[in-house]
Amino acid sequence: MKTQRIIVVGLLMGMLLAQQPPLKTISEIQTPVNLAAGNDTSVLHGQQVRVRGVVVTECGWHRQYGVSGGPNSKRCSIWLLDTVPPYRGLQIRRQNTTDMPPGFTNLVQGQYVELTGTVGYFQGEIQLNIDTTVTPQILSVGVPIPPPTEIQLNDLNFPNGSHNIQSGEQWQGSFVKVRNLTVTNVATNPLRITVVDQNGNQGLIFGEFKGLTNSYPVGTRLDSVKGIVLHYWPSSGTPMYEICPWHDSLMYVGNPVPAVANLRRTPVCPGSTNAVTVQVDATGSSSDPITQVRLYWATGASTTYSRINMTQVPSTSTYEATIPAQPEGTFVHYFVVAEDQSGDTVKFPRFEPQAYTVRDAGCRISDIQRVIPSVWYSYNPAARRDYVGSGYARLSVSDVRGVVTASENDLGYIYIQEPGVPQWAGIWVRTTSAMPALNIGDSVVVNTATVDEYFGLTNLRDADVTRIGPASAPIQPTVLPLNVIYGDTQYAATEPYESMLIRFRHDDPSQVLKVVQPKVSTQSQHAGDYRVGMDPGDPLRGIRVLAGRQTTNIFSSLKVSYVNDSAWAVTDGLIDPTLPLCVVGDTTEMDSLQGILTYQWNFVKLLPRNNQDFFRVQKSSCRQAQGGGGDPSAIAVGEPLPLWLGPNPTSGMLHLSVPIEIGEVRLSLYTLQGQQVAQTTFVGVYDWDLTALPAGV
Repeated sequence: MKTQRIIVVGLLMGMLLAQQPPLKTISEIQTPVNLAAGNDTSVLHGQQVRVRGVVVTECGWHRQYGVSGGPNSKRCSIWLLDTVPPYRGLQIRRQNTTDMPPGFTNLVQGQYVELTGTVGYFQGEIQLNIDTTVTPQILSVGVPIPPPTEIQLNDLNFPNGSHNIQSGEQWQGSFVKVRNLTVTNVATNPLRITVVDQNGNQGLIFGEFKGLTNSYPVGTRLDSVKGIVLHYWPSSGTPMYEICPWHDSLMYVGNPVPAVANLRRTPVCPGSTNAVTVQVDATGSSSDPITQVRLYWATGASTTYSRINMTQVPSTSTYEATIPAQPEGTFVHYFVVAEDQSGDTVKFPRFEPQAYTVRDAGCRISDIQRVIPSVWYSYNPAARRDYVGSGYARLSVSDVRGVVTASENDLGYIYIQEPGVPQWAGIWVRTTSAMPALNIGDSVVVNTATVDEYFGLTNLRDADVTRIGPASAPIQPTVLPLNVIYGDTQYAATEPYESMLIRFRHDDPSQVLKVVQPKVSTQSQHAGDYRVGMDPGDPLRGIRVLAGRQTTNIFSSLKVSYVNDSAWAVTDGLIDPTLPLCVVGDTTEMDSLQGILTYQWNFVKLLPRNNQDFFRVQKSSCRQAQGGGGDPSAIAVGEPLPLWLGPNPTSGMLHLSVPIEIGEVRLSLYTLQGQQVAQTTFVGVYDWDLTALPAGV
């Protein structure tokens, strides 16, 4: 009988052990499938395993860039380390937004733990997605963190900063140390500090953790940096291995460089009789003070700068100099260089010079937006140049006038445009309060605002706006050929048209446009994009169109029927339920389309404001969607009317007739160049007097 009890207990123990996932080392989990073939997923991908290691970073330290759920999100990562390199570090990811599993957020540095999860992969990084049903097992406490492994930047990336997957993959998730670096560029939100070593190899220090602050200006020399290696491999952009210190204490700074900030001028929008006073704040250390600050300025496309020694304002850290008055229309660009006693210099601004255009009439949209790309790109060739920012950025402007091209009642956001200007004429206006009374065609004045760059999209922030009244004429769209936006990243070519009302059509006016790519990407920030062009075989020669999504960082209209997924009817904003919903497909055609040209998530996109921005959509090729607005046949703008007109051609009276049951019809007349020359509404029949129009229309 006693023997039988032992057998039963042994069987039960065996059953429990059989239900546990296998215990794997960090090295086994991090082993890639085939680096030679570019496959860096784990050989254990998708398998549930147990793993043991020392906790190095804690949940509360993780900054959670790009994680949905808001500030109270429970999603976070910790990193575990093993003792022997390579492949000795691993990210442990909690994807849920609850506090499961219990105790995960309480794990602290120095605990030796056993965790259970499923091996996963995200944008280059092998991860263990924690099992929410299994409580972490703390096996020991007070365990010293394994020391960092000293490596070189070229162990991670090629000299240009792109990942060297053959040599870098072994350090993914590991704790490393790199010596003798110099900061060459700093970007914020997210924090990215570009560095180079003594051999010119480029690397990136990334703000994955809250403890790393933006305290390292360009020129800072770092004796050493310690951090976790993160592999970042996006679907577009440069893949790289990043070093992620969890605190500033892991950034060992050598001799500090001058701190330069708050470059400004008076007046911001000078006239032809105004000399411009430029001021900047520059400080050094007590042992290495500022010795001189110089202002460099030039005009037009010149990159040969005149130099002026700036004078320190007594008892302050402010330095100032004066740029002489310039003739009307002169484009002036400038920057400063501060030098300390050790001879270290800092050029400021980092990304692009400040600039202004001399206007006796005051601030204009086209001056705020205008840059000379060749000057901007040559200013700091090492900087990331996805876009070119305004020379008025961070400065306060006043009395900026324009005509509304998009409002809260259609696109959902306010855009205004300077009349009669072919380029640089549009801008996004972010008001201090809602302005539902503004409509397309209204003339407005921005009384005060701060010029801002929202990830490359120039805008007027905290704007105080007054409606003057209806404009004398609405803004007409600028017609662009599709090759201007080839590949979505022709920044220099498209920058002059940012935030302007733009129309696209086929190069051959007798041909129609097509949806050449119904879903451009599955990435969340681009999931609503579809591409309209001329040839499905050449989709990059087409414009990305975004509609039906509004989030904190995705901006498009909820007054548009034409979307690429019926889910957008109720996801990321509620599409106007009175509108029929039409899911575009690869056979959807249209004569032309228009909207606001914008820049979002590194790509140029078109934002239609409402259905009237789509011209003669062939609804028969547009699949009916479930839910939303109902039957797409109700989209009047999308189907040809049974219209009779004559005589054609005519220079006098044009007789028009449609069945009276159609109801009110709006008819617009355009030139072949896309310019609207007349518009009218009628019911049933109408005689339109065209004698006032120029011949040939």
